[in-house]
Amino acid sequence: MKTPVDIYVIEAVRRERMAQRVSQAMLAFGIGVSKSFIGMAESPKYEIKYNLNHINEIARFLGCSPRKFLPEEPL
Repeated sequence: MKTPVDIYVIEAVRRERMAQRVSQAMLAFGIGVSKSFIGMAESPKYEIKYNLNHINEIARFLGCSPRKFLPEEPL
């Protein structure tokens, strides 16, 4: 089951990805994972989630700080 912090991170990544008009396929290619991995991470149906390495690579690819994807306060 995805935890509240997992959901927060996934939603933050999705918001930034969409704001920059980056598709799931483009993000997947940019961070070295499959498009299906991104799709499953963004779907509540699957247990797939981002780890710290993914968050770091996503931030690098999108040109922002990894902090952008983490809550400021504990959830």
